[in-house]
Amino acid sequence: MLVPGTQMHWATLGFVCLDLFILFYLILYRVARPDDTAAFLNIILLLLLITYNITGGLLPDPHLPGSLFLQNCIAYATGFITPCYFPYYVYKGFQLDRMWFHAYRGVFLCLVLPYIIFVAVYAITGNLEDAKDILIIPTLYALWVLYSLWKAIRAKYKNDFSSRRSKIEMLVLFVSLAPWVGLPIIAYYDWNQTAEVTTTNTGFLLMMGLHLQRNVYRLRHEHKRLLESEEQLSGYDERLKEELEKLSQEREKMDGEERFNRNCDRYRLTRRETEIARLICQGLAYKAIGELLFIAEGTVGKHAQNIFEKAGASSRIELCRKLDELPADPDR
Repeated sequence: MLVPGTQMHWATLGFVCLDLFILFYLILYRVARPDDTAAFLNIILLLLLITYNITGGLLPDPHLPGSLFLQNCIAYATGFITPCYFPYYVYKGFQLDRMWFHAYRGVFLCLVLPYIIFVAVYAITGNLEDAKDILIIPTLYALWVLYSLWKAIRAKYKNDFSSRRSKIEMLVLFVSLAPWVGLPIIAYYDWNQTAEVTTTNTGFLLMMGLHLQRNVYRLRHEHKRLLESEEQLSGYDERLKEELEKLSQEREKMDGEERFNRNCDRYRLTRRETEIARLICQGLAYKAIGELLFIAEGTVGKHAQNIFEKAGASSRIELCRKLDELPADPDR
């Protein structure tokens, strides 16, 4: 069945709508992750696919403006241009280095040049069937691309297809790319439009699925690494906090010692008096101080009396407060 007023089948219109939806998603994804090269490659591929579906579905149509010759040239152009992009797509998107020649040289020699010849023959003879004979070149080239693709995948995985990922990638690439690189064959045999768009679009969706699977795998790996980094950072923060607290306590202790010594100097305490004053502030009794310093308790009492007089303190609490307070700046 055709869409009213056009030559486009409903199946083609359905795929166009689906492709537009995926394109919208990819554009949003690309905006969110501008560094994702694969998303950009898929956007270009989708634009080509949508163009191919629209031109292939609508053209040729005698009710549309333009000659039949021009409409056929446009319709066949998309059938040539889209396969031109695939070698570059797999070369960049799947890191298949051995596809370099096809990405930058082969498509121009075996697809662009034959299309120019196709248009020239069609223009001279006016017979589309005669021009279709040129499609033998892209057809043979399509087989070459598939063979090169096989070799490129083998080289990428070093002939080791034991992993599930390598098997899936090889299978999906072949199944999805086969109808696209075989577009010249489809055009030559003039397939039914529904069969044509179903085959080519299904191939694309398979490749999109493979791309999404790769993205999900990569995102999971990145998320796992992010969680590990956060755990390491959290542990580092805790250790850093402990070290800072330890340093702060040591600094406070050092500051307290320095403050105590400066105050003792300010009150002109002798070395022995400073020693006894420190023990008094630690809460030791005179007897305990004497035993610790190997002097008589009475001697400790005399030193304590001198300390209290020099500091102008009448109690232990007042003495400790005075010896621990910030001394006045001597330069002021």
